[in-house]
Amino acid sequence: MRTHLCRALALVAVFLLILPAATTGAQTVIASTTSQVDNLTRTASTVQVGPGPLDRFQMVRLVKGGGAEPKGAILFLPPLGSSYVFYEQTDPSGGVSTSIAGFFAERGWAVYGYLPRYVGIPAGTCEAGLVDCSVMAGWDIASMVDDVAFIRQAIEADLPGGTVVTGGASLGGILAVAVADAAPADYDGVIMWEGMLASDDPAVQGLNTAYCNALEAQLAGGVVYDGVGGNVFKQVAKAAELSPGAPTVNPLFPPFFTNHQVLVATVSTPTPGPVSMPTPGYILMNGSLAQDELFFASEERLFENVGQFNAYSPVAVVRDISCSLAGVETAYVDDLGDFTAPVLAIGGGRGFGAYMPDQLARFGSTEITFLLEPDFGHIDHFMTPRHREYVERPIARWLRQVLGN
Repeated sequence: MRTHLCRALALVAVFLLILPAATTGAQTVIASTTSQVDNLTRTASTVQVGPGPLDRFQMVRLVKGGGAEPKGAILFLPPLGSSYVFYEQTDPSGGVSTSIAGFFAERGWAVYGYLPRYVGIPAGTCEAGLVDCSVMAGWDIASMVDDVAFIRQAIEADLPGGTVVTGGASLGGILAVAVADAAPADYDGVIMWEGMLASDDPAVQGLNTAYCNALEAQLAGGVVYDGVGGNVFKQVAKAAELSPGAPTVNPLFPPFFTNHQVLVATVSTPTPGPVSMPTPGYILMNGSLAQDELFFASEERLFENVGQFNAYSPVAVVRDISCSLAGVETAYVDDLGDFTAPVLAIGGGRGFGAYMPDQLARFGSTEITFLLEPDFGHIDHFMTPRHREYVERPIARWLRQVLGN
């Protein structure tokens, strides 16, 4: 469902509840909002984890009406640029059932989602000093694993002893590795979609060693957030959407480039950077600058997705990813041998895919399924109009074959 869907529907019943009793340690559910979209009920809860106004995250529960017992729970973990709403994005001409989350909720799964602490902070907030953003120094992978553990407890309260699977795309796949490492007995399966935290490949380690060192230096210098990258990407996408043939005014590209060429170059040309090139030859989406086109992605889906991007990302999160891929940080992969439940890996040959087998070999599971699309970039599985063929149906088959659900 589109990010504005619940607000836009006139018949949605929305109510706000203060729930001080729902507490686990320092984590407290302070508010919940429930809405009805078609035959699905969506509950979004805000969880306070510290004293400051930014010390909070959200969790979402999406379930089908009718009173039937869910088959189990799927906890979707967020990409870095977006959040759980990534899984609620619908097809341009479709309804809730065309989203990834809606697909599984319609089929009897209780779908849960995680919106990290940095989601929803308006652009410019930190730079203007409107709130204390120094708290982001502690927003690393470990803090996200803690947040996910709280959601896992909430799932257990809803579905005692039920089947629980977790995972997601990009950072969501990375978090799936870290969560499996931290709590190997808590999940009946993980979905590692274009994400990893370990590699034995010298080229991957070399690239990420440089990024790791640079990010460590940023943190040591007091730089705790990136408020530029996501917003620049949003500007590039918006210019390509509104005036594709107009000459770009982006100073990072030659002035004879059109706005559309800038977009194609940004997502389909390998460039150095801890976000844009964690593996050799890494691209977000496959395409051709010479042909000025993306080979698989729907630009309509792309524009909507990028429009949802967060204004900020914590440097500590990216640091943990880069330092783990460099082999410097091992805390998030050192107990993966204890995870023996089934693993589903989804990879793109122009993203993490070619390097994911090293990560898969660290799991203790004997049930590992690896689906590789050699020509896909990092996020082509999602961006293609045929996403159901590459994402929803393969996951559904895996759930039936491996977990019997």
